[in-house]
Amino acid sequence: MQPGLRDEQLQYTEPMTDTSQNPDNELSPHPQIAQPEIRGNKGISVLWTLPLLALVICGWLLYQAITNAGIEVTVYFDDATGITSGKTQVMNKGIPVGLVKNLQPDIRKNKVKATIVMDKSMAESLVEDTLFWIVSPELSAASIRGLDTIVSGAYIAIRQGVSDREQRVYNGLDSAPPVGPEAPGLHLTLKADELGSIQKSTGIYYKNIEIGKVQGYELAYDKTILIHVYITPEYSDLIHTESRFCNASGFSVSGELPNIKVQMESLSALLRGGILVHTPKELSTSPAATNGSEFKLYKNFEDADYGIPMTMQLASGSGIVEGSTKIVYRGIDAGFVKDILINNDENKSVTANILLDPRAEFILRENTTFWIVNPSISASGVKNFRNFLTGSHITFKPGDGDFKNHFTILPEPPPQTPLRPGSHVQLKSSNGVNLSNGTAVYYKEIKVGEVVSVSLEPDSDEVLLTLFLYEPYGKLVFDSSIFWLQSGVDIEAGINGLKVDTGPLTRILSGGVVFTTPDRDGTELNETELQDKVFRLYGNYDSAVAATPALQPAGVQFQLITDDASSLSPGTPVLNKSLKIGHITGFSFTRDQESVLIDCFVQDQYRHLIHDSTRFYKTGSVEMSGGLGGLDLKFGSLESIFKGGINTITTPGNEADSTAGKLQQPLPLYADFDSALHAGDRTITVRFEEGISIEEGSQVRYKGVPVGQVTRIRFGEDLQSVDVEFRIEPGVAPLFKTTTRIWQVTPEISLAGIKNIETAITGAYLTFLPGAGKPTRRFTGLSQPPQPGYLEDDSLQLILEASHLGSLSMGSPLYYRDLKVGEVTGFELSPSFRIVYVFIRIEPRYAAIVRENSKFWNVSGARVTGGIFSGITVSTGSVEAIVRGGINIATPINEPAQKAVEKGHKFLLHDEADPEWLDWTSKMNSRQ
Repeated sequence: MQPGLRDEQLQYTEPMTDTSQNPDNELSPHPQIAQPEIRGNKGISVLWTLPLLALVICGWLLYQAITNAGIEVTVYFDDATGITSGKTQVMNKGIPVGLVKNLQPDIRKNKVKATIVMDKSMAESLVEDTLFWIVSPELSAASIRGLDTIVSGAYIAIRQGVSDREQRVYNGLDSAPPVGPEAPGLHLTLKADELGSIQKSTGIYYKNIEIGKVQGYELAYDKTILIHVYITPEYSDLIHTESRFCNASGFSVSGELPNIKVQMESLSALLRGGILVHTPKELSTSPAATNGSEFKLYKNFEDADYGIPMTMQLASGSGIVEGSTKIVYRGIDAGFVKDILINNDENKSVTANILLDPRAEFILRENTTFWIVNPSISASGVKNFRNFLTGSHITFKPGDGDFKNHFTILPEPPPQTPLRPGSHVQLKSSNGVNLSNGTAVYYKEIKVGEVVSVSLEPDSDEVLLTLFLYEPYGKLVFDSSIFWLQSGVDIEAGINGLKVDTGPLTRILSGGVVFTTPDRDGTELNETELQDKVFRLYGNYDSAVAATPALQPAGVQFQLITDDASSLSPGTPVLNKSLKIGHITGFSFTRDQESVLIDCFVQDQYRHLIHDSTRFYKTGSVEMSGGLGGLDLKFGSLESIFKGGINTITTPGNEADSTAGKLQQPLPLYADFDSALHAGDRTITVRFEEGISIEEGSQVRYKGVPVGQVTRIRFGEDLQSVDVEFRIEPGVAPLFKTTTRIWQVTPEISLAGIKNIETAITGAYLTFLPGAGKPTRRFTGLSQPPQPGYLEDDSLQLILEASHLGSLSMGSPLYYRDLKVGEVTGFELSPSFRIVYVFIRIEPRYAAIVRENSKFWNVSGARVTGGIFSGITVSTGSVEAIVRGGINIATPINEPAQKAVEKGHKFLLHDEADPEWLDWTSKMNSRQ
């Protein structure tokens, strides 16, 4: 041992051994050197203090981490734009309370899942109604929000809920939530017809001070808008149950010309809209509003300023505009029509709901009367000109009596007698009268009075008018005086030009009542008799003349009868050769009320034009006729353009001895010139058992020439057939006898060709084949054209007997040496029904080729003969024969010539040709 070394510093050295003698390197059990005894110090080495100290520190940190660990929650957002993991904070009133830990999409929910670690201090705030939303910068015309986030970035805001149930998973909001219902203050609902410029956070203003905000809005079930607003606690006492809310919208214009009111709120309201609230002074004592109260949002301040309700019944809502029509008294607005409702009463009247200014409450009395004021132009000038711009308004005359808030509006202002001496005259009219109070009364173009009232008699449907004649013009009225209405402008037109009678200027503006006394020798009425007498008021001068013989010029009167008097009226001219000879004076019904009687007057100098041979028809301004060949336009007189007219034509008759006084009245009035001209035509009725293509107005032709026209189509008595009535000219009437055949001609399209193609444009028509027997007017129509056996011409007409018709049809050709020489004209069954008779005709120039030994065979279509082993033979005729069918003719030329046949000779029609017949043709060809 070396001096100075401690026992624990001694090093043990392994004795060297010879590994070559001990290959396994095993220790010898008998070492050559004895091992020393080592003794160590007792206790813990100072080196272990460092690990122990680190362990204590780690434990303390772990304790602190567990003790101060945050709370992890999950929030789902529709869009996480601006949110960053590990950076975005959760802020509560500007203080960080959490941090976004992780963001990942949730494809199943189509949302973004944000994992957030919240401070442990927020544990009590994480309940089921806690709200999270993203705050990001927002710039709009209404406001600038979240400006701080431009620098710091978006953050997540939180609002603590009031529930006591914990929750760790939430759905984030797109924007800041409204103030919660538990917040102090007033939570109200406004009901509006439209949203306008109102939006979330729109201010609620009282005297230009913001007292609340709009929290949100929604569409109600009745299609109105519900706006939720919040009033802060310090201003809650300003809202009463009768308070009024109106849409300020920053800038508003109200009133009517010439008084226009412009109202503008604060700049904030101008940018983002605004709602004004005020309580009228008269209603300031109403109860305070409570949470959940509902108010109407008026469209402007003026509408909100009225509040006392009343109702008014009207006959109709004409001229009344909801929210616009005013109640005006002596130029002062006293209310307005809020809305109009249709009543469910017998007359379906109209009720107007009206809001009055509180200052006008005094008018709600039993004897107050209301009426509508309309703009008018009268003899005295233009009245209520302001209403041309602003529309009609309602005015009233205050009355007394008990309280009443429901009124019936008067149709006219109450009668007001002029403040001058005069007398009253009563008139009656069975027709409508378009007069109003103040309309002038004229005598010889001088105003002598005015209308003071127009009303209906209680016990009749007649109109009662009261006239006021100024003193001393009451003496102009006699027992025989005649009164009539006169319009502002009378127009009389004729071939000599246009005559316009305007009368005085005042009459142009307002019309008037005119009277005259044709018999001044009549009884003069005193004032009492004048008030008791009721005169008839005629609609116009012509009506007055027609009813008063003393006013009528010399002439003759007669009556016409018609089923349709449209376009005719009293004064319509009666014309002869476009010259006016009279006019219509009136109308009446026949006893059965099925027809109209027309009273006509013809001037005395033209009475010789009206006789038994005269026919009358209605005429218009323009008459058009014609067809594909061209149009014929005929213009009536200038007067008929304005009034229509009745024209006359004269047919041959005894004109010299016949006058209107001898006519068998009433005379028929025809619908048009054509009907009058053909009034003497014969009428034929034909019944068709099948459907028809013709219509009223279709032509009736004979050999292509029009001879009549269809006038009526109706069902037969069995409702299965159709009866067609048509008129024909007298000259062709003898052709319609017992055996006459009638059918309709329509376009036919088949493989054989197209027939009657012109009827596709001109329309179907009727034609006929004259017959024999007695004349008759009723026939049964054919479903198809008849098939005559013989024709009345010079052609050779023969009959072929066939076992069947095959594809032959009307018009199928006949060939001789492949040249068409004739055609099939018809076919029918033989009397025994065993064979078919085929009627044919050979053109006269080819008649000599047919002899008694001629052969006829059918070459229609194509024939196939033969077999599998013998071969197949296909034989056809010409293309026309394939399409339409056909017949071939052969006459032997190597035999003695036989005599020619005559009309009606019969031949057998073979199905196919004998080869020998074909040789006749080939031999002839070889000889040629």
